[in-house]
Amino acid sequence: MKEYTHKLLKKLGYKISNISQKEQYLKNLVAGFGVQNDRNDLVLISASYLFEIKKYFPEIHLERHKEGVLAHFNSLQLYVESSEEFFIIKEVFIEKDYNLLSNESFVVFDIGMNIGISSLFFALNKNVDKIYSFEPVLTTYNQASYNLELNQTYSNKIEAFNYGLGGSTRVEKVLYNSQAKGNCGIRLESSLVIDKKDAIEIEIAIKNISEVLPDLLAKHPLQKKVLKIDCEGAEYEIIQELSDTNLLADIDILLIEWHDKGSKMLEDILIANNFRIISRHLTSITGMIYAFKK
Repeated sequence: MKEYTHKLLKKLGYKISNISQKEQYLKNLVAGFGVQNDRNDLVLISASYLFEIKKYFPEIHLERHKEGVLAHFNSLQLYVESSEEFFIIKEVFIEKDYNLLSNESFVVFDIGMNIGISSLFFALNKNVDKIYSFEPVLTTYNQASYNLELNQTYSNKIEAFNYGLGGSTRVEKVLYNSQAKGNCGIRLESSLVIDKKDAIEIEIAIKNISEVLPDLLAKHPLQKKVLKIDCEGAEYEIIQELSDTNLLADIDILLIEWHDKGSKMLEDILIANNFRIISRHLTSITGMIYAFKK
């Protein structure tokens, strides 16, 4: 913990020569989020994310809750257990990776719900009428369900399913780390975040997207259809299956985070299916594709 504190202080521009004074300063800042005692470690290692969130939501307040903290901001309550989950809040609410701005009505399919952060972000949008959310890892799904219960004003738009979507129906073995829930998927060891010694192997259920999506799409003939896909490697088989079954013709917008294999395969399929795309690399093995039906 001290090593992390020193690194964070360096990042914030402080010199190690006066580290004890600055370390206490940082701890005082962290205490300002409202959490006491044993939860301060989680807040401290998440401090760089929390400071960014606080710039946009100065009212943010944290309180001890279960095995983590409850974050109150932007009329939401989110139960958070790891630093990675604060990073996701920053991605979704500050960097707005999934921002939809339109006067038209949308239905969103949140493929890779994680702990429910993106689903609740979509639910805040008055033009989003319904969200179908998919999360195959049971413990992660249960945390998401709890977050939906905490925010019933918005979660009445959300219908959640405890399975993943892919190119086939099967049971898949994956690595799970409670401190890196967002990196659990068919990528296995490819995830640089997962420390294998802290990961366990679990089984998850995956259903063929072409067997699940048509019935849900049919319920919303008048709304635009949006697919948000962040499913740790399964995006390639999902897009291929949607193309092979002509289901991409029923989708208006795709928001895709890709991993490991690059963006070209996805871009080629989407362009061939009459989408305009915006593509950007986040790292050498991850990136975002925003695709819009012409």
